[in-house]
Amino acid sequence: MQKYTYLIFDLDKINKAEDLFLNEMAHAGWDLFLINNEPMHEYPKVKVKLYFRKEVT
Repeated sequence: MQKYTYLIFDLDKINKAEDLFLNEMAHAGWDLFLINNEPMHEYPKVKVKLYFRKEVT
């Protein structure tokens, strides 16, 4: 069974361009495996969360 470490980021709280952030995470060995859009009470806003995982060796 494989074990993973997980990180979750709120896209609105990242102070970098999305493509730069994704490239940095990929170079650090993190895999983006889920993008989740969570509706907020202030329609039409949504929270976009990025879920990353890295295999524990």
